[in-house]
Amino acid sequence: MNVMTVYENRSDTAVISITQKFQTLYTPKHADGEYPDDVDGPVKTLAQDAGIAPYGTRTLYWQVCTPELASKQNPVPLDGTDSFMSEISAQPRATAWDWAQ
Repeated sequence: MNVMTVYENRSDTAVISITQKFQTLYTPKHADGEYPDDVDGPVKTLAQDAGIAPYGTRTLYWQVCTPELASKQNPVPLDGTDSFMSEISAQPRATAWDWAQ
């Protein structure tokens, strides 16, 4: 899944890179007509160059991949209907900033 996150640097020091943790969530296997709550999946840690100037703002796009969750979900129907019943999402959690020296 793709996650868009806006970062605001409120410091007078530039940010070189950001390490971001994401808590994944997924819809577990279930019978037709059932709508189970999402279940916590693995936490994914990603990093990328940020290049945020002092007092600047930047939007970063993250590709959070969780192929290990495919076997824990219903397969997407061949006709594509009700595919929303097997979703994966990710919520940003802990963030670490790598500051310029």
